[in-house]
Amino acid sequence: MKRVWGSSFKKSSGRRYFLLFTFFLAIGASFNSCEDVRVQTIRWIEYEPVYMSETEFINSVALEVAHDLQRPGKIYFYNGYLFVNEVNEGIHIIDNRDPSAPLNIGFINIPANKDIAVKGNRLYADSQKDLLVFDISNLQQPELLKRMEGIFNNSAEIPPGFTTQSIDPSKGILVDWKPVIREEVCETDCGSHPARPWRCVDCEVFLLDSFNRSADASFGANSGGTGGSMARFTITGDHLYTVDHSTLSTFDISGSAVLVDKISVGWAIETIFPHKDNLFIGSASAMYIFDITNPLSPQQLSIYPHTTACDPVVVEGDFAFVTLRDGDRCPRGVNRLEVIDVKDLTNPKKTAFYDMISPHGLGIDGDVLFVSEGEHGLKIMDAKKPKDIKLLRHIKDLKTYDVIPLNGVLMVTGDDGIVQYDYSDIDDLRRLSTIPVVANDTE
Repeated sequence: MKRVWGSSFKKSSGRRYFLLFTFFLAIGASFNSCEDVRVQTIRWIEYEPVYMSETEFINSVALEVAHDLQRPGKIYFYNGYLFVNEVNEGIHIIDNRDPSAPLNIGFINIPANKDIAVKGNRLYADSQKDLLVFDISNLQQPELLKRMEGIFNNSAEIPPGFTTQSIDPSKGILVDWKPVIREEVCETDCGSHPARPWRCVDCEVFLLDSFNRSADASFGANSGGTGGSMARFTITGDHLYTVDHSTLSTFDISGSAVLVDKISVGWAIETIFPHKDNLFIGSASAMYIFDITNPLSPQQLSIYPHTTACDPVVVEGDFAFVTLRDGDRCPRGVNRLEVIDVKDLTNPKKTAFYDMISPHGLGIDGDVLFVSEGEHGLKIMDAKKPKDIKLLRHIKDLKTYDVIPLNGVLMVTGDDGIVQYDYSDIDDLRRLSTIPVVANDTE
């Protein structure tokens, strides 16, 4: 048998060289891992709970002089007046009878307030777990008529972002979450840091969603107001409906507010929108439709499930419009507008969807749809054909959270403040006024 020495040597030598190379590579890696440790400074935002004593919490509800807007949240329009939530602080009262020259006339200090509704001479507002009822027949002197304690569940106690701190009831009543910048030097991969799941792409990224935060007058006795799509309060007739993290509550407000019904809906409930004899309730995983033909006892008609995402809804005719958005609370969500056929309320069906950037609140007036795109501005869309919605205009130099389109005036709230437009001629959109956000230099 003939042996080919050269071929054998080449194979044998190649194997030896490979083993030696692997050995030295392993030694190098060992020295590198032991002596060349990567030192990194990581920064992130963590939310700390803010407390008040029970006495301070109750006694601090009061009318104060007008405040500058700093963290505007939910908005509610009623009879020429705008009521603007200052997140977890209270309610701005703005005379908006001339939307080109709005007047900031007062502020109701309400700890842990996020939602508002108005009917007749009564204003309804949450304060952590309590429902407060005010007489606002004289807006110069609103009077607290009633505090209904323990109405809402613990949704107020859910942090808006990453936290390692649990709530300590011995410190008082939780009224807010304060973002605090944390910094740490680590000598290993920062990937195992607890802040990493919260959107940290590299060790220098901050973790903050800027939107996880919202004159004398004689009002008509029977009329109600208009809230934005992010609202958790709504009024139809003589009834106030509210949602918290899991529950739909019904109040008879024909006289003194009385809780008449309370039912569990689901989890991560976010918004409520009335349309005719129905309530459309948005959650992080579904849209729920309730029949309120019997207003004292809402009955669930159907559930429309969707991808896990933050979810406000508005309705026009036979179609519901839902924005789905990812974020800190919905990290695996999508960013799009869904159109749902609700002609058969017991069997809602998706008819179309449109990709968006970061949709928040939305509003519709006839064929015109307004969509807040967060830091990416405001989109105005032609919704005449829900299966073929067209973009008419994209205002990019505006930060938007929610909108109320009403009688030709568009009220927009966001990090920029309250901006108002005349949209009576959609081809000639005119900016009427801005109530700006003013930074608090003391913080």
